[in-house]
Amino acid sequence: MNLVKFAKKIMNQLIWINQLDQLTEAVIKAFGLLRQEDLHFKPEPGRWSIAENLAHLIVVNRTYFPVIEQIRNNTYKVPFIGKIPFLPKLFGSVLIEYVKPEKEEAKVKTFPIWEPANFKEDGSILELFEKHQQALRNLRIDNEDLIQRKQIIASPANHNIVYSLDDAFDVILLHEQRHFIQSKAVLALLDKNLI
Repeated sequence: MNLVKFAKKIMNQLIWINQLDQLTEAVIKAFGLLRQEDLHFKPEPGRWSIAENLAHLIVVNRTYFPVIEQIRNNTYKVPFIGKIPFLPKLFGSVLIEYVKPEKEEAKVKTFPIWEPANFKEDGSILELFEKHQQALRNLRIDNEDLIQRKQIIASPANHNIVYSLDDAFDVILLHEQRHFIQSKAVLALLDKNLI
């Protein structure tokens, strides 16, 4: 690998990790002093609480862990559609555009496997989120080689949607930023409710 490619690889990884760390800190700062009932406050039926937003992120992100484990164990099969050269790049670009934080106003229904109701752990959602973020950070660092070789994966929710692992990590980060904005909007409604 030449020096320019190596520097770019390191820079991209550092930028991603820095953005993840900043988001984690922002979540803890914004919601860390809230009571449990405040974290579970739902401004209206069908709208997620702060806790549900964070649980959803953990549930979504965790579905990528077994995919990477299968790739490492040489048991992962890229779907046929992932072998069509332009499709992973197209799907990746569309997904990145779709989850951008500035599009947070658009109502989007999640896949059933990613519903926050699938989160079954007890304990402080903020502590669990912070711990999960560290695991996600490590997953990104430990799999840089897969990113560099442009590993293609299928969405854990729909095997007909294929994209690069690099795009998957970008989608994960943008998705987290989007739900942080949604959670801050819930906090603003909670503050209004308490006045």
